[in-house]
Amino acid sequence: MFDLDEYRTGPFILDANRLPGSPRFMAPEEWNKGAIIDQVTNVFTLGRTAAEFLGTGATSVDAWMGTDRMRLVTLKATSENRSARHRSVREFVEDWKSVD
Repeated sequence: MFDLDEYRTGPFILDANRLPGSPRFMAPEEWNKGAIIDQVTNVFTLGRTAAEFLGTGATSVDAWMGTDRMRLVTLKATSENRSARHRSVREFVEDWKSVD
């Protein structure tokens, strides 16, 4: 997922104070000049998109309309800690597809 105005062919270092976009879909690193923007950032955006569709923007048990396993995959994808997220979009998709 990307913004056509900000499309890059691969990972890059953020050279502005933040990327443009909707804050509710933005990973924490998108707000930090000098941060690495890569697939892990895209995983966060995919997770936030899932949260919008299945949890009306929230991942709490009460708000969630998907399965609990979907919620857990989404929580991993949207972790504030980059190192706790899926390492790639492919890894996120494989985890999502494994949901029963």
